Amino acid sequence: MNTLLDKLFRRHGKELLAFAERQSNVTIAEDITQEAFLRLMQHPNLTAIENHRAYLFKTAANLSKNAYDHEQVRLRYTPDEPVELEQLVCPLPAPETTVAIQQQLERFLSVLLQLPEVVQHAFILSKLDGLSYPEVAEALGISSKSAQRYVFKAWQHLIQHLGHDFLGDNLTR
Repeated sequence: MNTLLDKLFRRHGKELLAFAERQSNVTIAEDITQEAFLRLMQHPNLTAIENHRAYLFKTAANLSKNAYDHEQVRLRYTPDEPVELEQLVCPLPAPETTVAIQQQLERFLSVLLQLPEVVQHAFILSKLDGLSYPEVAEALGISSKSAQRYVFKAWQHLIQHLGHDFLGDNLTR
């Protein structure tokens, strides 16, 4: 089998290299040529290939197209000017903001947990899950009026212990 590859390389190597240079560019043409022969060599049944030259040229053409596509993607997503690390913005909040939010959440939950369980659930279902009073009532097995009363009771308790400023507009919708 090595003699076949040697023979094919001597017969088609220069021609394939010239083809790869025309299809892509001189800097990667040798790599494409070597890769085409490598793929031919790795073929499970080399003698089953009817036209080795056609196989090599088709492989080189595909490799050239892949290299071109890769280069186009690289050019599309490479900025025109170098980007300084200081210019990159992290989409996550700053660590101190994360800690502050975590502390606020813990404070909110500790105050909410002071209420009876059914009042907690009514508030969570209504204000955090967005259920209507009849839906809260059905979920908890209570009347709609009780659901409304429990949510109001939770609001009073939270405002009394946390204040209006702490709760903000997010929960008052």
